[in-house]
Amino acid sequence: MQKGLNQAKIANQLKKSAINPNSQSSVEKKLNQIKEKYKAKTLFQLACILHNNKVLVNTDSRSGE
Repeated sequence: MQKGLNQAKIANQLKKSAINPNSQSSVEKKLNQIKEKYKAKTLFQLACILHNNKVLVNTDSRSGE
C-alpha cells in the first residue's frame, strides 16, 4: 500500500511471488485486522497512525528527509 498499490494489485504481486494466502479477500481481511489493531476507521487514517508511530517510514530517497 505504501507504494500506491490497491488491494487487487497487492494480491497479484503476492501471487507472482508465490506467497500464500494471496487472494484479494485475504489482503482485505489482513488490512481490516491491522485497522482494528490501530483503531483506524479508514486506510488513510491507518497510514497516518503507522507513519506517526514510525511503523511506516518514507523510503523515497528523493524526499530529503
